[in-house]
Amino acid sequence: MNLHRFIGILVARKHAITASILLALAAGLLVILLTPKSYTASTDLLVDGRGLDPISGQSQPARLTSGYIATQADIIRSRTVAAKVIEQLALHQSPTVINAAKLTGDTVPDQSRILTFLAKGLNVIPKRDSSVLSITFTAQDPQLAAQVADAFAQAYVVTNLELRVEPAKQTTLWYNEQLTGLRAELIAKQNALSSYQEQHNILASSDRLDLESAKLAELSSMLIAVQNERLNSQSRSDQIANTKQGRLETRALDNPQIQKLATDLAQAQARLDELSTQVGENHPQYLQARSEADTLKKQMNRMLELISGSLQSSVELSQLREEQLTAELAMQKELVLQLSRNRNELSLLKREADNAQTAYEAALARTAQTRLESQIAATDIAVLNSAQVPNRPTSPKPPLTLFLALIMGLMAGVAIALGSEWLDPRIRSVSDLEQGLGLRVLAVIPGNRRLSPLTEAQA
Repeated sequence: MNLHRFIGILVARKHAITASILLALAAGLLVILLTPKSYTASTDLLVDGRGLDPISGQSQPARLTSGYIATQADIIRSRTVAAKVIEQLALHQSPTVINAAKLTGDTVPDQSRILTFLAKGLNVIPKRDSSVLSITFTAQDPQLAAQVADAFAQAYVVTNLELRVEPAKQTTLWYNEQLTGLRAELIAKQNALSSYQEQHNILASSDRLDLESAKLAELSSMLIAVQNERLNSQSRSDQIANTKQGRLETRALDNPQIQKLATDLAQAQARLDELSTQVGENHPQYLQARSEADTLKKQMNRMLELISGSLQSSVELSQLREEQLTAELAMQKELVLQLSRNRNELSLLKREADNAQTAYEAALARTAQTRLESQIAATDIAVLNSAQVPNRPTSPKPPLTLFLALIMGLMAGVAIALGSEWLDPRIRSVSDLEQGLGLRVLAVIPGNRRLSPLTEAQA
């Protein structure tokens, strides 16, 4: 089928097409007349996009995402918000809602019917690239449509606040329960620390370990000094003993009296040796010199005995002092070690008490914050534009309905024309005859009526 034949079919079947169009327009007009008028009211809400917590002032990135706006739209569509709208407007008593939702007076089924009625009329539209939500509601009563749209906005604001406050209340109750245990644990740790300090006589204002460590160092120094003194006295005592036996010269001794007596004795011995060669051993001068030498020897021996006794006593006293200091040093070491162990235990108890104090203070601060959050009365939702009572219905739409009816009637008429032509084919031009018979047309005899433009063109 070429274009000329298609146009010819449409022209030949123009009455059927016209009838189809008129029938479709009549049906569209009937739909317009029978469809009840619906009115749509719209309320705009502004969702704060700054994402700042009102208590701490910190940023909340989750509120800045597009998913947050979509979540708010789902909250508006929830049954919780719808139930608040029903309660706020007393919709179960509204005649318009009773007729539209077909309420029966039974509470439970009527509640479900009203929720269905609200869900059908409600539409939440997030504005593109903005923090604005548009709440629209469609109803047959324009006043009801505006009231319900505003009621959904108010109910959403209340629900949004409840969703923020209720978790904070639950968290506050939980923290209050935890604070009781943390407070008891803190008191127990502090009491254990105080008892340990009292038991071991540990003062918070002084560090006994440092004092005892200093005392230990002092005892160690004293012990070293006593040991040196004992060794020195023992060495001098040994020198005196060797001097008595003649195995050590008296010049090795550091006593001035011993050194003077030794010098005098040496001089007397030299004079005695000289006289023995000059006058002989029986000469009075020799005897006198020998007597003087013997006297000096006796003085020397007495002096050595005195010094030796003194040194021996000093050695014994040094040994006693050394033993005493050794015992005191051992006791002091044990005391320092015990104090060190006590300080380690005390540090552990202090650390446990500090940790308990930190946990308690953190829980206390968090409790105060959640208590403020549970009492907050502000929300980040604001009504930007309240709903206005619509003056014009949004449904039905006569121009759109008639235009769609015209298009459908035209399509149906074309389909009828093509179907009729297929069931009852006609020869409408010279080309149709030539194609049907396979022969060329030599001439055309015009009829009494005027030929169609297509036929004239073919002739």
